[in-house]
Amino acid sequence: MPTMLIKLRLVALAVIAATPSVLHAQSAIHSPNESRADSTPSTSDGKDWRLTLTIFRSPGTGLQLSNGHFAVFVAHYPTVIRRDGEQRGTHFVRVGAAAYLAPQARTSPYASISFAPSLTKGWHNSLLGDVGVRQRFGDRYSGQLGGAVLYAPRSGETRINPTIGMGVHF
Repeated sequence: MPTMLIKLRLVALAVIAATPSVLHAQSAIHSPNESRADSTPSTSDGKDWRLTLTIFRSPGTGLQLSNGHFAVFVAHYPTVIRRDGEQRGTHFVRVGAAAYLAPQARTSPYASISFAPSLTKGWHNSLLGDVGVRQRFGDRYSGQLGGAVLYAPRSGETRINPTIGMGVHF
């Protein structure tokens, strides 16, 4: 893999990882007329930035930054694709956005779309759409279950994959 591409991916990952800290620091600045309690973020109003470490294929193993109904993510997306008559592991970097219908609810439908550059020789860069449901387990953990359509525009190939994943919120 070209060195420049690796560096670009690492920079993008670092920016996403640092964003919640910067936003939290900015939200701590308040006017003299505001009380300290008024400027403290609330986890129940849906206006807080939340960083989530995601695991497996929904959206992938990586980081997701969310606020209210919307989220952006960067992750490693593994799957098995039948190529040349045999099953082969295929890997992607998945960069995209998701929308949650009821972000504060315990259970919420979601939809996401992403660009998925291929890390595996023999499969082209792809687009990936995903729909499913997220289930929260307390304030820190969540699980996602859905289905994804992986489409490689250059070759015209399409694959449908189940997507499951877990998340730990910070």
